[in-house]
Amino acid sequence: MKSMKSQIQGSETYKSNLNEAELAYFEALILNKKEEAAKELEYLTNSLEDIRSSDDDDTSSIDHHMSDMGSIEESVDLTNRLIQRNIKFIRELDRALERIKNGTYGICRATGEPIEKGRLEFAPHTRYSIAAKNSGLDKRAAVA
Repeated sequence: MKSMKSQIQGSETYKSNLNEAELAYFEALILNKKEEAAKELEYLTNSLEDIRSSDDDDTSSIDHHMSDMGSIEESVDLTNRLIQRNIKFIRELDRALERIKNGTYGICRATGEPIEKGRLEFAPHTRYSIAAKNSGLDKRAAVA
């Protein structure tokens, strides 16, 4: 049995129902979010470098306390997770831009139905409708 994803990609019936003005609006929204995410990524990367360089300076101290080292490691770990999250978000935004270009933006990958405009406003990178998310279809489609 074909997965819904392959059916969506191979069928003209699953083209976006958004008009050119709406697509341009969502493209601008996505580009704005991507710019914000890139700035945040740069900030986080700089913060990580600052944490590491201050940690290098502190390790020469005899009075370096173990709890301080734990706090530093926790900060490094958290910052690394935020960096990875931002990278993933930027990739999702890039994928949404591709869907705009290929005409499939705003179509649920699990059901093939249009995604509500309100959901696209809130999460313009989304690939799934609220109904698909709530019923777990997004998880099944990702596996298929």
